[in-house]
Amino acid sequence: MHFLGRTLLATAVAMTAFAASAKPDEAAITSKLSGLGLVPVTISASPLPALNEVVTERGIVYVSDDGKYFLAGHLYQNDGAEPVNLTEQKMAKLNKDKLKGMEDEMIVYPAKNEKYVVTVFTDTTCGYCRKLHSEMQAYNDAGITIRYLAFPRGGERSRNFGEMSAIWGASDPAKAMNDAKNGTFNPNDGKKRDDLVRKHYELGVAMGVSGTPAMILEDGTMLPGYQPAPMLRKLLDSRT
Repeated sequence: MHFLGRTLLATAVAMTAFAASAKPDEAAITSKLSGLGLVPVTISASPLPALNEVVTERGIVYVSDDGKYFLAGHLYQNDGAEPVNLTEQKMAKLNKDKLKGMEDEMIVYPAKNEKYVVTVFTDTTCGYCRKLHSEMQAYNDAGITIRYLAFPRGGERSRNFGEMSAIWGASDPAKAMNDAKNGTFNPNDGKKRDDLVRKHYELGVAMGVSGTPAMILEDGTMLPGYQPAPMLRKLLDSRT
């Protein structure tokens, strides 16, 4: 069961409901989350008393010291001019780290005068992914290099899993992607790279991707959904 990206499962739980202790019961937290299909990678204190930030391979959840209560959603700090999304900040850092060293596995469409690099989880059957790809020149002209990772939305059960495997196994993956996005690619030609497509899909799940296209900025921030080139360039400029 996938809980991340949904609204808070509990919105009015009083802090007194959490069993405070000197430190979290990591064994209990691990046991309780395992029943949800979540495996903790790290367990650390959150800014809220008796509530712990648990990084899993499916994102971040917040869990009581005894593991009996959890929240799935974003935690905000609200003591300044604008609320700060602490969960998004932490996920961005994790996402940036996860992408390190993966450049050779990406299908890259470089901008001649590169100003920004955006990594996109893509699916060849996704309508908005095809729209984005049809506008590749506009992104490149805007100084944005686009790098693709594979994300067949149904995982290995996806009807286009074999197609995406063949794209990443092609002698010219960029051309193969072009052909696939315009419906002329023959997935029976060349070798298959099931291992890479599986790896990219699992990475996307770990990073919180739930649909395509999903854009990852250079600082690890995720932008879900399609963004036209002028809008994306304006957003990127506003962040510098």
